[in-house]
Amino acid sequence: MSFKIPVVVVGAGVIGLSVAIRLQESELYSVLVVAEHTPTKGMAHGVKPSIEWASPWAGAHWRPWSSNDDHSMQKRELDTYHEMMATAESNLWAGLKKTTGIDLYESMDGEDRLWYVDAVPGARKIPADLLPDGVAYGIEYTTLVIDVPEYLVYLMDLFATIGGTIVKRRIAHIGEAVDVVTKHGKASRVIDPFVVNCTGLGSLSLGGVADKQMYPIRGQTLLVHAPDVKRTITRLGETFGYVIPRGNGKVVIGGTSEKYNRDKRPNSETTETILHRALDLEPALVSKSLALTSKEGKIADLRKRIISVNVGFRPAREGGVRLEHEAIDTKRHGKIQVFHCYGHSGFGFQSSLAYAKDVLDLVNIAARIYEHRRE
Repeated sequence: MSFKIPVVVVGAGVIGLSVAIRLQESELYSVLVVAEHTPTKGMAHGVKPSIEWASPWAGAHWRPWSSNDDHSMQKRELDTYHEMMATAESNLWAGLKKTTGIDLYESMDGEDRLWYVDAVPGARKIPADLLPDGVAYGIEYTTLVIDVPEYLVYLMDLFATIGGTIVKRRIAHIGEAVDVVTKHGKASRVIDPFVVNCTGLGSLSLGGVADKQMYPIRGQTLLVHAPDVKRTITRLGETFGYVIPRGNGKVVIGGTSEKYNRDKRPNSETTETILHRALDLEPALVSKSLALTSKEGKIADLRKRIISVNVGFRPAREGGVRLEHEAIDTKRHGKIQVFHCYGHSGFGFQSSLAYAKDVLDLVNIAARIYEHRRE
């Protein structure tokens, strides 16, 4: 193609920025990101982002969500895993750190083995006699943890470094994305901009999209100071909980998974439950000098380590992620070509790079069709 097709990505969370980078790196497109909320370096120093924005409130770590029979999702998670691992080894400032992960399952639903035992480096089944009470299956493996504020800023800076443009603006209708491209001199006389919708829960109310299948999953977490914690641990089941170190002395402990709950206020009873469950998972949350102290004494110490109590909303969708291309009618611009990638619930970070490749593939197909029609 003799010119670069303008593309505007709506949304600057982990999905939007990953998609924008993938498109810009292809050198086939001139990419602009428009978003109401964008990463700032202040997020790493206690500046709280909007609760309407999902990505900054994530843990986060790489832990598979895909089932044993969901091979396409397994591939997405593994592709993202390997790419993130490569970045962790080559860039100390990306917010990605290699560590040990432990997953504890209270029930296996008839399964006797998890798919990633055979796919992830260092994976091994934990012997039954070493499992905590109430746990049926455990796996230890090599994984990575994500310092979310640092990683989001890394993505934004990378996008800018390779020639991308970021515009901080709220749009009420998907068609307004085209106006942003025109205003900032990125429009083409040859073809209207392609629009990529990565607005997460915003797709519920975004004009032209209004996807009623979107819903929030409320998550409450605590950010604590616990520099001795080096591994990430998750317990799945009735006693759900997790511990995720960020590699800088701060640790995210959680949590909750409350479908359709829109309450933005932290719950004090939930905070106490999180403290107790997290300490059961990882004794290193408190000082070794407290080894002989009662559990309540340890909880009191852990309570003093709380930096912040946080609430966020995972952008979930009935039917799963929406990944597709459609033409949407607009009053100002007629039909515009829109590519959707949203609804990643709690697995956005760990699948983000693969979904970005999926979007690139969709956009490439549309670009080839356009080029063929011009010939």
